[in-house]
Amino acid sequence: MPNNIQIFTDTINNPKYQDIFKKVNVNFDKYNQRQSIVGNCLLADYMNISVEELLDSNLFNYGKHGKPYLKSQEFYFNISNSYDLVILVISDQDVGVDIEKIRPSSYKRISRAFNDQELSYLGSLPEKIEGNETLKLWTIKEATLKLLGTGLSGKAKSVNIDIVSKNSASRLGVNFKLIDIDLGSEYLGTLATFAS
Repeated sequence: MPNNIQIFTDTINNPKYQDIFKKVNVNFDKYNQRQSIVGNCLLADYMNISVEELLDSNLFNYGKHGKPYLKSQEFYFNISNSYDLVILVISDQDVGVDIEKIRPSSYKRISRAFNDQELSYLGSLPEKIEGNETLKLWTIKEATLKLLGTGLSGKAKSVNIDIVSKNSASRLGVNFKLIDIDLGSEYLGTLATFAS
């Protein structure tokens, strides 16, 4: 992994967040509010400011599709979450990250996200590994689109993955470097940067 990238993870189950969740009256039946709070806490901790300062400040500019950037350009960051886990990536260059909890999955449910070569590859795999490989390719596509600041409005199918190495991708003439993130046995993750 390049020296200029730092990765921080935490879980929504960490006891230190529970009082915050109750204070803001989160809906514990849903993950998204708790994930957002943990992501903001990770970023505030990194910046050595309070979450209130982070949220009440005028520190950010936003891209066309809402991707936040620090006005100071002191560093770039991206946050992703899946189920209990939240990840913050800090870098000196623009970055995108996506994580997915490993769970039963099939490319057939999201086939429109993949091009013909990717579909052929996924279709050739034994069922026992096809689900995880589908999730892995999905993290690549989403991390790349988050790097670009389009999110899923940028159309996952437009990202073409080098399925042999899974360390590069391209989209509309732009090339990307992909880094696999080791998150243990329960999650998959990919970090995307612009290829130099």
